[in-house]
Amino acid sequence: MEDIHMSVETIHFRDMDDKSEDIFEAAIVIGKRARQIISERIARNEIVTFDRDAEMEEMEFVEEEEPEHEYVEMNKATTEALSEFLNDELEWSYGADHEVFFD
Repeated sequence: MEDIHMSVETIHFRDMDDKSEDIFEAAIVIGKRARQIISERIARNEIVTFDRDAEMEEMEFVEEEEPEHEYVEMNKATTEALSEFLNDELEWSYGADHEVFFD
């Protein structure tokens, strides 16, 4: 896994505008890529999901247990998507109904 930097950094709109003809297009591409990153993490079980109702029922009858997954700090998906966009690591195209597909 790559090194994680959790610092706050200002991003200038002109940096994003240089990568795309339309700032709104850039925002949509970055947002869709962030959702894709989250989906990939869920598929690899890097993000723990649970059914809240089932979890609450179990908590009433079971003593406190150790968590099954160790917490691993990761970059936010939006930060990762923005970085990929600014570093020209994303290629996208439009499908039917202007759906964005990553190449």
